[in-house]
Amino acid sequence: MQHSASALIQWYYQAAKAAPNTRGMSAAVKPKPDPGRPGRFLCNGAAAKSGLNKAILDKGWYGLEVALRAKARYTGSVIHKIDPAYTSQTCPEPACGKVDEKSRKSQAIFSCTSCGHTGHADIVGARNIKSKGQAAGLVVSGRGDPPGSAKRQAPRSTARAAQAARAAA
Repeated sequence: MQHSASALIQWYYQAAKAAPNTRGMSAAVKPKPDPGRPGRFLCNGAAAKSGLNKAILDKGWYGLEVALRAKARYTGSVIHKIDPAYTSQTCPEPACGKVDEKSRKSQAIFSCTSCGHTGHADIVGARNIKSKGQAAGLVVSGRGDPPGSAKRQAPRSTARAAQAARAAA
């Protein structure tokens, strides 16, 4: 995690991160009562959902977020937390931007019903998260403190900051 976070923050001044609802994604399946046999239940895919829940929780997204924040605090970079709702159903083309659930032809295929743009659904979602992060401005600073906070310290000097200062002069 630390190595991945270091590489991301070293190469990018801003990072947009989806804020997934892991609690909702890993919720247990509700039992389906069998209407013909009281006290019995129909097959509801609980075993498959259990495996999916373990895979979701095993990814360690929170660990990556903590590592990103720590590295961003050190370099003065900015982390944007973006709500991922509807990002894979929204057309990423700036002229279109239509949100339509019918644009998702399958788990992997996105085809806009308005302008005809096609692409992989995960890439479409990532592009939308990136554009939301760029448009949002400062959502969450790398320090986690609001701008102007009394405990906020000046960012440490980095090669990137020195290069930007030379370019501005």
